[in-house]
Amino acid sequence: MKIVLDEFDHKILDLLIENSRLSYAEIGRKISLSQSATKERVQNLTDTGVIKSFTADVDYGLLGYSLKVIIHLKFKNDEFRVFIDHLKQFPEIISCKRITGEYCLIAECVLKDSTHLENIIDRLIKFGIPSTSVQLSEIRTNRFFQTQ
Repeated sequence: MKIVLDEFDHKILDLLIENSRLSYAEIGRKISLSQSATKERVQNLTDTGVIKSFTADVDYGLLGYSLKVIIHLKFKNDEFRVFIDHLKQFPEIISCKRITGEYCLIAECVLKDSTHLENIIDRLIKFGIPSTSVQLSEIRTNRFFQTQ
């Protein structure tokens, strides 16, 4: 089912992607809608599943996890399913996606340091073949709907 959004819906989504804590009144002021109309639109976007959740963007560096790593995992046959069953053993993995191509999964990890990286690689080798990349910085616009 495809959901059609108008200009106001796109603007609301842009604002919420940037800061999900904005009040209905603040959003309404920024896009020239009343608080009640804004609330109704956000509720509709939530009810239809366009907005799946409101989340916190955590600064893991402030919590001592200053190393962000992307790990590609290669498995034989469907052994990735065994790894998925054990994913909870890896709290450092904040995102794991199944992908196409040479690798089966890509995992985004937050780690304390290179020793922590070595530790997680040693733990992952039991399941498949990891290939790591250290993230130097993050470039993110949080603006999907701007060009629509």
